[in-house]
Amino acid sequence: MTIHPTRSWSKYPLALAAWATIAAASNAQDRTLHTFDRQQLTDVYYSEGANAGDLNRDGKPDLVYGPHWYEGPTFEKKHEIYPVKPQNRKGYADNFFNWIYDFNGDGWNDILVVGLPGTPAFIFENPKGADLDKAWKKHNVFPSVGNEAPHFMNIVGDKRPELICTFKGSYGFVTVDWDKPFEPWTFHRISEQPAPDPFGHGLGVGDINGDGLDDILCVAGWLEHPKKDAENAPWPFHPVKFGNAYGGAEMYAYDVDGDGDNDVITSLAAHDFGLAWFEQDKSSDGEPVFKQHLIMGDKPAQNRYGVLFSELHSVALVDIDGDGLKDIVTGKTYYSHHDRSPMWDAGAVVYWFRLTRSEKGVDWVPYKIDGEAGIGRQVSVVDINGDKLPDLVLGGMVGGHVLTHKKKSVSEAEWKAAQPKPIENYSEQAQRGAKAGLSASGRVDGAIEGEDLKVVSASAGETTTQDMQGFTADKWSGSKQLFWTGGKPGERLELEFDLKEAGSFDVLAAFTMARDYAIINVLLDGQALKSDVDLYNSPDVITTGELNLGQRKLEAGKHKLTLAITGCNPAAVKAYMVGVDYLQLKSK
Repeated sequence: MTIHPTRSWSKYPLALAAWATIAAASNAQDRTLHTFDRQQLTDVYYSEGANAGDLNRDGKPDLVYGPHWYEGPTFEKKHEIYPVKPQNRKGYADNFFNWIYDFNGDGWNDILVVGLPGTPAFIFENPKGADLDKAWKKHNVFPSVGNEAPHFMNIVGDKRPELICTFKGSYGFVTVDWDKPFEPWTFHRISEQPAPDPFGHGLGVGDINGDGLDDILCVAGWLEHPKKDAENAPWPFHPVKFGNAYGGAEMYAYDVDGDGDNDVITSLAAHDFGLAWFEQDKSSDGEPVFKQHLIMGDKPAQNRYGVLFSELHSVALVDIDGDGLKDIVTGKTYYSHHDRSPMWDAGAVVYWFRLTRSEKGVDWVPYKIDGEAGIGRQVSVVDINGDKLPDLVLGGMVGGHVLTHKKKSVSEAEWKAAQPKPIENYSEQAQRGAKAGLSASGRVDGAIEGEDLKVVSASAGETTTQDMQGFTADKWSGSKQLFWTGGKPGERLELEFDLKEAGSFDVLAAFTMARDYAIINVLLDGQALKSDVDLYNSPDVITTGELNLGQRKLEAGKHKLTLAITGCNPAAVKAYMVGVDYLQLKSK
């Protein structure tokens, strides 16, 4: 059992000053710790998702994970839905998402299954009553569901759900003929905006412009719900860059800061790093504009509490602590791209991030729910025991789990002891130096180019000159770098430069940062200059900017610059690469 603390506040008014007053009064009275008990359904990999709903009509939720449904309330007895076949952990399952719904209106819930993106959607029809232990009839209802964060919910206002997804490179949704629900469904293409297909990341539903109609969100922007005839009328596309990469998971429109308009919440890269909310404002012509606020990045210092994990392939938004504000539930989709993702083996964690508002602004306080369940591609939030607390049903490469939510009132001292502690070096931005000032020639005036430094020796690996013009996220002096590959922790690269005149200098340098680069110590003439220069960045290849490595008095003549590999960022691919853009000595 893991302890997850939070205050329990009943309401949050929009005015932050009033909120602060209520919070101060509540702080002295109510302290609640939230806990989650883990129950493993199986450790076999059957599906990337799981869900809950009443399948046997006993009034109690049952669980669905892969080919089995587990009978509530204990979930100890399992029944077969379709032929059982463990899935290959080195590949991907044939079952990604599960939703429970009575499609034919016979009073018995059926199961909608969506598999690997680009494969069909199926309904498994509930055999009912005495036949529940027989095989469930399988209906192929749609040929190819695209995007890795589909939604099954109402979007057109008819009180019945639609399947929001992509199909053949287009955004849209799939409707059901409810008189013939097991016959092929119909896709409605809503925009000329092309969609990544079938393996797009990032998709959501929510009201962006405050007109009371749900829009569709994607990593490239949002598609505006038309006032009439949503199934046939075009949905105008509004381009917005919701992220710094290819997209993450489910996206949500929610008023994070309490100012009356909806912001956007999403993870940034499903197989890499990043969790953010995008604050909505209005431009001069009334068009919504958005400012990104990073909740968690690719370094511990980019979360206010030092939390870091990768592969946020699913995100849920739910009020965990009952304070009236919705919180984020997410975690690690363990082994989502096998060993190709950063920190792929760092633990199958599940977290919730508590939304708080104060006179200082918005904060998201992280609480670890579990360290072994992981989240797969679908986080299902369901009250499985009727206590009005949200529980979690999860599937993935580590098996199927249910995390049951409990809460307990504690003393002031216990509550304070359980609170996450802010870190000292927090910054949303990566720790970088000033941007290099390139002259009209494309070089830093007065700098010694990395590729012009003399290589005296490399204790391992090799050095080359690399053209950097293909990396468009940044610029390098002279558009090249000195590139050292094949090193490991403990290896050194010895470089030499010639100083024409003696003096006191600020020693400046710019290096390259990427997801497979090292942490280095820098020495000048055998003496430590700067330690623990972390060259990790993801997903873009960029420079460190101009770093001030220290001050030195130097004589005229030859000097030795040493780069020593000490390791790499925990998030980095362990290739320990090093790139030198330039060295510069500025007289003091």
